[in-house]
Amino acid sequence: MTSVAFAGQSQAALSEDAWSDLNQVVVQAESAILEAVGATVSLRFALASATPRVAIGSEDLRALVVALCSVASTAAGPLTRLALETRGVNDAGLASAPRLPEPCARLIVWGEPSAAKQPCARGSAELGLAALNSLLLRIGARLEQLTGAQGEAVYVVHLPQPAPAQSSGRMPVSPAAGTDVILLIEDEPQVQAVTARILRAFGYSVLTAHNERSALAQAEQHGDAIGLVVSDLVLPGVSGTELVRRLRSPCANARVLYVSGYSPEHIGALVDGASFLRKPYTAEELIQNVRALLAAAIH
Repeated sequence: MTSVAFAGQSQAALSEDAWSDLNQVVVQAESAILEAVGATVSLRFALASATPRVAIGSEDLRALVVALCSVASTAAGPLTRLALETRGVNDAGLASAPRLPEPCARLIVWGEPSAAKQPCARGSAELGLAALNSLLLRIGARLEQLTGAQGEAVYVVHLPQPAPAQSSGRMPVSPAAGTDVILLIEDEPQVQAVTARILRAFGYSVLTAHNERSALAQAEQHGDAIGLVVSDLVLPGVSGTELVRRLRSPCANARVLYVSGYSPEHIGALVDGASFLRKPYTAEELIQNVRALLAAAIH
């Protein structure tokens, strides 16, 4: 796959192994979650608009997401759906967790039992919770168990965020005007992470998705707040142009920037008004295209 060139800096120089994008890890853990809780269970994602970054490595965070879903599933018995929410610092969430003095992002998980609910195996539930608590202790996170409006068990994990001093590695540039929200759809994790970092360094709020399902979930959650969709033209199971057509209803006002290592003529006709940027591209080329599209949307 083609990678992004970041203004002459290596990708390795951009990585902070102890930081993770909470939204990205949650949606990319979808297959592992379904393997843990059962493929017949549907998942519903409600993702924070300003993507929380947490001071936990991506592998540990992924393990935590899967373990938490497994515990929620075991405690609730047979499920029809498992809901996952992400929240930034002191964001209000369904679980109505109290405001906290420490900088914490939150991962909230609860299950919706099937009509033929059966009691869970107490031993299995306690074993899963013990393993989860051991992981929480090791990574410095905290679990809170609440009761939802329908009496369901709601699990809230409070996740440490990077200290302000750690966040000073952003590019010394002028931030974007306003609070422009960009939906970035890219299936290669490394390219997605670097591209999101470039956009955030220039002051944009970035939502990430890696396939059709996660992109539609973000669009349904944030709708008209999304001013620009940046999408790869080749995605798992769907073309970028077809996916953008499906996003048109919830994101009626969004402009579109396609990126790809392929030329547009090899992909098919682009959606009217869309722009195209060929990989590999520099940060300057990306931001020039983004600014031009968002400026055009204002006029």
